[in-house]
Amino acid sequence: MEPAAPAPSSPSSPSQPSPPPANATAPAPDAPPSRRAWTVVALLLAFMVVNFMDKTVLGLAGDHIREDLGLTDTQFGTVGSAFFLLFSVAGVAVGFLSDRIGAARLLTVLVAVWSASQLVVAVPAAGLAVLVATRITLGAAEGPAFAMANHTAFSWFPDRERALPGTLLTVGGAVGVAVGAPVLAVTIGGLGWRAAFALTGVLGVLWLFAWRAWGGEGPYSARAETAEPEPGVPYRTLFTRGTVLSGLACAFAAFWMLAVAVTWLPQFLQRVHGIELEKASMLAAGTQVVGIAFMLALGYASTRMLRGGRSSRAARGVVGGAAVAVSGCGVLALTRVGGGAPLVLVMMVAFTAGNAFFGLFQAALAELAPLRQRAALLGTVTAAASSAGAFGPLLTGALVDAAGTAAAGFQHAFDLAGGLMVAGGLLAAAFVRPARDRASLQSSRIT
Repeated sequence: MEPAAPAPSSPSSPSQPSPPPANATAPAPDAPPSRRAWTVVALLLAFMVVNFMDKTVLGLAGDHIREDLGLTDTQFGTVGSAFFLLFSVAGVAVGFLSDRIGAARLLTVLVAVWSASQLVVAVPAAGLAVLVATRITLGAAEGPAFAMANHTAFSWFPDRERALPGTLLTVGGAVGVAVGAPVLAVTIGGLGWRAAFALTGVLGVLWLFAWRAWGGEGPYSARAETAEPEPGVPYRTLFTRGTVLSGLACAFAAFWMLAVAVTWLPQFLQRVHGIELEKASMLAAGTQVVGIAFMLALGYASTRMLRGGRSSRAARGVVGGAAVAVSGCGVLALTRVGGGAPLVLVMMVAFTAGNAFFGLFQAALAELAPLRQRAALLGTVTAAASSAGAFGPLLTGALVDAAGTAAAGFQHAFDLAGGLMVAGGLLAAAFVRPARDRASLQSSRIT
């Protein structure tokens, strides 16, 4: 029997998705997810695709932007880091707002803001100041995106079924690179870098129409809850659990590498290995295809482990932490293997395996948190982890500027990122224990 879903929009107002009915009740834990649930996941996956195309376009257009606007490496790194100036602040704020306003409505606002930010850059007169300002607003709108997408998706699934939807949303980022990078590279080469920004803005607007027609929250959301609300716990107690702190350290390290790769990887391939932009974009796309398969396999394996009675520590903490540590080893090898096939193989490890952690960690946090505090926990922890993006691209640019050669500068930057990932992955594998930490919260419940 399928779980009860929110009533679809009436034909007379297709742009207004209905919230969960006031008397909705959560389906039985063993009930299979509904067709509507997977429709929402598909929309949220597309949401993440556009999200990562927005991020990727700056790195792909980097050489064109630097030449057109006359920027140094440090200035360009500043533009990359500007994206993260309000990223974390917005993530926290929106996380606490979502249960009052509703994640579905907030997603609409976020996409509207980030689409407008991209479209403004497409104006020919827009210079460095506009680029920096719009990267800040883009970051403010995209900061809460991943956590809110997961929170919305989880509202359609019981706990043990959440690993796969969470992994699919992480895959959306890889698809954004795998599909978006070649498309954006061709657009930049044929129509100019501003046209690529315009394309991503238009895609965001199109997504808005689809979401307003078919999106919404499901029967496992706090807004659909009708029974006695689950007691909460003091936020200080919730945020200091081992699962939260160790997972945050791991996610911070993984996000550091993600931000550096999005901003600088195309230029590393071009300047150190002499690979042309379109080839670099295809190489990045190819590694992400491998990453998609890897992330789906880990998400499926995690779900099977939970269904088979394995602990969430093993299925989420150990699996996810090990993936980040392995990626870190790949990053450390990135500047030591030369070019050609060895470089491609190392990239397939460095920029793919660790991404699986994000979805598994979101599911672990959702398992730990009381329902009414889930959005706040997801938003705050994701925001704290993503603060790595405010430092990684800027520090990478400074290291490249300060080194004698671009190759030496990138080696220093990638060594730092790889070391952080290995350490973070080991911490997560050891201390992400959602079931134990959730049990430890029982004595701290408040009504």
